[in-house]
Amino acid sequence: MHRIIDWNELWKAIHASSPGRAEKDRDPAAVWDKRAAAYHRATRDEKDATEQELRFIDLAAGDTVLDVGAGTGRLAVPIAHTAAHVTALDPSGGMLALLEERMAAAKRTNYSCVRMRFEDTVVGRDIEPHDVVIAAFSLGFYDLAAALGKLDAAATRSVYLFWHAGEWRSRDEMVLYRAVFGEEVSLQKGYPDYIYPVNILHDAGIYPNVRIYHAAWDAVYDSVDEAVQNWVTMHSPDLEDPSPVVEYFTRVLRRDASGRYVERSVRPTAAVWWTKEG
Repeated sequence: MHRIIDWNELWKAIHASSPGRAEKDRDPAAVWDKRAAAYHRATRDEKDATEQELRFIDLAAGDTVLDVGAGTGRLAVPIAHTAAHVTALDPSGGMLALLEERMAAAKRTNYSCVRMRFEDTVVGRDIEPHDVVIAAFSLGFYDLAAALGKLDAAATRSVYLFWHAGEWRSRDEMVLYRAVFGEEVSLQKGYPDYIYPVNILHDAGIYPNVRIYHAAWDAVYDSVDEAVQNWVTMHSPDLEDPSPVVEYFTRVLRRDASGRYVERSVRPTAAVWWTKEG
């Protein structure tokens, strides 16, 4: 079959157009170490989207699982309750330190951490093949075809990817990004959606399952000010005028029964997965 579009080269071109991504490529650990606490604050109370993802993943009690871009353990910790062993791979020591705290709180010891960029790993040397490989919102690689090939090589049974469908944030969040950064920079901060990895996999002879669903993400804060500061730390530490961020959180936060402030973001999301032959 003739390829009209080289999806990986198009992905590379979009990736290279963003100065922010170039910084992450050079030293992702430095970027995410600074954001680890804020990321944990924004995701620690998240349940619905995590449960949605876990329902897609076929796990058995004896399985080994590799979580690529594991972050603070949003998926790795609950998976450790079922799997025989979970390997959490992430370049950020700050993220993995929080993951270890969460594993300890959950009384789980059946895990190990690998602090490396996935691009730098060699399967069979740095990471052993696992029954199941997961990459949830962690496909920010310059050479996506190479990364997808390595994810496939690291799995003995199945691979699960989770990535956005359409714009990379919800409609309200994209309005905020455009207000803070402008149209062009807002687009540069995001990544192309799921159709790119699906087409890259297709060109490589892998024909994955795809399911589009609406993921509901909750972040819980003690105040509007805390939500604003957390967002600024995560997305724009040098922001001089936080008024668009204040307006956004004043508008979208809802009080729950305990009096805390909940931000609910609903985003079209793609679950992409395949089972290896044999």
